[in-house]
Amino acid sequence: MVVQRVAVIGAGPSGLTSIKACLEEGLEPTCFESSYDIGGLWKFKVRGMNAST
Repeated sequence: MVVQRVAVIGAGPSGLTSIKACLEEGLEPTCFESSYDIGGLWKFKVRGMNAST
């Protein structure tokens, strides 16, 4: 059986849930993230204050 590969752009909240959904469906996700860390806007800070909700 050939495994289908999927590209996920971004490792923020939507990207991480997309990766999880792909894995649950038997797909092989590859994530492309422009930064060196995951989290997207979860890691965004405004003048030293954590802006996550």
